[in-house]
Amino acid sequence: MQTLPKTPVRYCGAIFILALATLSYQILITRFFSVMLYYHFAFAAISLAMLGLTRGAMKVYNNPDRYAPERVATEFARHASWFAMTGVGAMIAFLCVPLVLSWPGPYMTAALAGAALAFVMPFTESGICISLLLTRLPYRGGWLYAADLSGAAIGCLGLIFVLFVVDPVSATLWIGAFAAGAGWMVVCDTGDIRSRRLSAACALTLVAAATVHTGLAASGKSHLGVFWAKGTQQTGTLFERWNTYSRVRVIAHGESKPFGWGLAHEPQVKIDQHYLDIDADAGTVITRMDGDIGKLSYLKDDVINAAYLVQPAADVAVVGVGGGRDVLSGLLFGAKHIHGIEINPAIFEVLTDKFADFSGHLDRQPGVSLVNAEARSYINHSPDRYDLIQISLIDTWAATAAGGLTLTENRLYTVEAWDDFYRALKPGGLLSVSRWYHPDMHRGEFYRLVAIAASALERKGVSPTELSRHVIALNVGNIVTVITRPDAFTEAQWQSARTNLLARGFKILLGPDVAFDAVTSTLLSGKADAAYFASLPENITPSTDNTPFFFYTARFGDFFSRPLSALMTGNAAVGMTLLLVVISFWACAYYIIRPFVRLARQMPISTLAPPVTYFSAIGMGFMLIEISQMQRLMVFLGHPVYGLSVVLFTILLFGGLGSVTVGPQAPRPGVVVARVVALLVTLVAAGLLTPLVTTWTRSEATDIRILMSVLLLAPPAFCMGMMFPLGLSIWRRHTELLPFFWSANGITSMFASVLGMALSIEFGIANTYALGACFYAVCALMVIGTRQGSHVGAAAARPVEAPESVGQDQVAATDAVASSTRSA
Repeated sequence: MQTLPKTPVRYCGAIFILALATLSYQILITRFFSVMLYYHFAFAAISLAMLGLTRGAMKVYNNPDRYAPERVATEFARHASWFAMTGVGAMIAFLCVPLVLSWPGPYMTAALAGAALAFVMPFTESGICISLLLTRLPYRGGWLYAADLSGAAIGCLGLIFVLFVVDPVSATLWIGAFAAGAGWMVVCDTGDIRSRRLSAACALTLVAAATVHTGLAASGKSHLGVFWAKGTQQTGTLFERWNTYSRVRVIAHGESKPFGWGLAHEPQVKIDQHYLDIDADAGTVITRMDGDIGKLSYLKDDVINAAYLVQPAADVAVVGVGGGRDVLSGLLFGAKHIHGIEINPAIFEVLTDKFADFSGHLDRQPGVSLVNAEARSYINHSPDRYDLIQISLIDTWAATAAGGLTLTENRLYTVEAWDDFYRALKPGGLLSVSRWYHPDMHRGEFYRLVAIAASALERKGVSPTELSRHVIALNVGNIVTVITRPDAFTEAQWQSARTNLLARGFKILLGPDVAFDAVTSTLLSGKADAAYFASLPENITPSTDNTPFFFYTARFGDFFSRPLSALMTGNAAVGMTLLLVVISFWACAYYIIRPFVRLARQMPISTLAPPVTYFSAIGMGFMLIEISQMQRLMVFLGHPVYGLSVVLFTILLFGGLGSVTVGPQAPRPGVVVARVVALLVTLVAAGLLTPLVTTWTRSEATDIRILMSVLLLAPPAFCMGMMFPLGLSIWRRHTELLPFFWSANGITSMFASVLGMALSIEFGIANTYALGACFYAVCALMVIGTRQGSHVGAAAARPVEAPESVGQDQVAATDAVASSTRSA
């Protein structure tokens, strides 16, 4: 029989590495899903990770002989190697198989089924490894839990920086190598030569493969990459760069007729252009610029540039530089100063480095300055004021690593954002926003733009009866441009602009004396209240920072009452979210209700129901709080990457600190009540203070906003971290049921991760947070309402037995890794 070390130092290192690898792998899958399927499939990656981790823990529970304490090192090494091999194998298969998707349809179903089969496997292996260390080793304190939690935290931080220097395929190979190495760490000093050789061979093979592939990718030579994306073969790539919220690719387009979004007249010239796409979906062009700006005169016929015809603009801010077309338009129209603001460092690299010669070094043009920053934060903190702020078709459709519907552009299309933009305008300055439009099939975005404009202008003090004098809307083809300004257009200004616009062939949809239809007339009359918006067939309620989901105009109830084909334009993500809610619900039924019914035949329901309700409520509450705060604070912090680097890291760190304060001894009733009260107080305080603090400090420097976010997150995270071990200390006499409690917590967390996004879209982020707090109130009722006096007193009087302590560490620490994985 193996003799386990008294101080499991190597086990701490092994679980640290495996937790890091697990979370990093899950984040990579969200990126692969966004590129190769569609951005809303990233939620499936989170669900698959949670499902696999739960299955792994249950395998350990259901096979006590195979996973006995004396076999911990052997089985950990074996399953860590399997995690590495299945993780890399799933990634290679996913890259090489051509995925052709349609929604809804058999191809999408087959793609999801294949992804589920492939990617659940490595997470199951990881779940087995984590459960082994946390349930089968003698309890030596909270070191394993701390290592587990810190590994997950470092994984979420580290991958952000890794993807800036290493391609995702190489990153996957390195992750597998580290995971196999963790297995070797555990088994290296045992007599199990076979497992030691397996771990060493797997680790060394993956290290060699990762080294070679990293070198090939860095040199730009042929290497393993995305061969198919969204049903299209990926060929002709000149440049490719990945980061935590997009993949940017440049393709040679050649000399052809100029590319334009809404050209009123067909250009008669040919221009050399490259095509730039984001996650194989959204795209634009990089135009060759040889210094002769006159060659680009066709840009005057593009309706996205209509603001220059309304009135001249000397100082311009371009939000979302892309391939540089809007910067070129500013130069063509004679703007003196152009500030191009681009959030994506990969696109910024394309324009200022890799293809700078091709694009004419736009960053060196007189009066042009390009900055890599989030536009809203930059404009808020800059003293510059503008004659025009231009936002042209900013829709990356790229899921960030923080989740499927966490798009970088969410922050731009809200009432609060437009209020920020209006404050940055000079007197008489214009805000120009262009979106997709079809007169018969797709008006939702146009209506919502008008609704946002009306609400933002009313915030600026514009009278509802005067709103129509502040808004102009123009259309060419499938593009609509909405131009607004806080100062009303005079009659002379409007007539001059109208003449210029009609001369270019633009169709005027709205103007001081032009009405479009009854909907826009109501929106611009100030009479559009909640009842009116609810009466419309589409949800065009103005999006706000509390509901920053501009692109989704379908209500969840519509998917049950209206034809699916009529809802898919721009709303496939909502349908996908609803599908995942249903699937997650059935998973909850399988992992909770079915075992609960079986156990209810063996013990009183009054004994079984409180702990199961408690741990399920923790799973729901933790994820709803985490998701809502991540959504809200990412808008406040101004960058999607901060959702991982600040929000998730803070929650993991302080949640772990809170859990450590709950010792192995059962707490006294007064201590339990004090901890529960502290939790509810901090949750209510954070819920009330978050919107106030984010409003007061939204114009502060980034470091101040990060500090404010940490201060908002730390107290409730600390208290939430106490609840899981607190529940285990109260109900620890049910040692044999601890894995079931963990399973209930894990599956409800998976359910809440999807449900939280659905609730935020439908009811707002603040209400999602409030529901999460209510689940913790349910936990409080279960704790305080359960008569544990005699049991707790008896348990406190006797020393803690190793199996019970191990069970406490199992559930608390495994839940921490699982929650960090599903949260990312």
